[in-house]
Amino acid sequence: MAGTLNSQCYISEVLESVVLPYLQGLAPAIFQQDNARPHVARIFQRFFVNHQIELLPWPARSPNLPPIENMWSMIAQRLSQITPPAATPDQLWQHVEAAWSAVPQEHILSLFESMLRRVAAVISNNGGYSGY
Repeated sequence: MAGTLNSQCYISEVLESVVLPYLQGLAPAIFQQDNARPHVARIFQRFFVNHQIELLPWPARSPNLPPIENMWSMIAQRLSQITPPAATPDQLWQHVEAAWSAVPQEHILSLFESMLRRVAAVISNNGGYSGY
């Protein structure tokens, strides 16, 4: 996205253009988002109600387990090693795609396979910090 992502832009360019058509193709579907302040704003809650989109309940201070966080960390590390850094959004996107493609499939598989350990760690810590 170019520019700043405000609430109207998020609704028109993300929710209406991408999320809504995708979810309609999956019906029935449940949309998941975290409790970040923008996600719980009334304007977005109204959007989901008006479009009859069911939201997955998400408790406050829930653990951040998705392995995608680890992937983004690896991508960021690879991007920081590229010199010169991207000068344009298009160059940045090319660098991100190249960094993403360079991650070995075995590593991605190991992230998926780690989910049982991640969930077990959260359960054993009563929902607290799990190290992941």
